[in-house]
Amino acid sequence: MTSVELSMTFGLVAVAITLIARARRPGRTDQERKAARTAVAMMFAFWFGAILIGKITLWTS
Repeated sequence: MTSVELSMTFGLVAVAITLIARARRPGRTDQERKAARTAVAMMFAFWFGAILIGKITLWTS
């Protein structure tokens, strides 16, 4: 992994931990928890896509 990919990964993990921790606080509704889980899943899907597009771009250039 390149340094850009590593920094993207660490940033993503930090945001995901923050979202999950915020969703687990008492007083949160099930809808808010589900929204946080969805946001984390979408972030990881976009991260995977960005890494894949970057790799394909590097391989084909």
